[in-house]
Amino acid sequence: MRLPAHIFERLQGLTCLPPITRVQFRLPDGSDFYLQVTRENGTDSGRVVAMQSMGFVANPELELEMSFNTLKDVIDGSLSARHAFLLGDIRFSGDRNLAAALADLFTTS
Repeated sequence: MRLPAHIFERLQGLTCLPPITRVQFRLPDGSDFYLQVTRENGTDSGRVVAMQSMGFVANPELELEMSFNTLKDVIDGSLSARHAFLLGDIRFSGDRNLAAALADLFTTS
């Protein structure tokens, strides 16, 4: 699944991102992907550039595990990422602050 352009646009506003951030999305159907977010020039004030790739990345700062349907509902805005986490539909390991910041990228209708 490709993340929509508006999610990448919202990444520009995140202030908690280190110069390089890797987020692994684990989906039970095997369509795992990761998001690598970097700041140009390796500084905290550089422009954010995000790249999505299929498969796995070594040593991600955050791993998110959920079903494909949960991810789809969160991206579509019909399910709050925070609500899905509280229900146990999204499990994470890694950077808690980054997980909270990413939840803010997904707004519900």
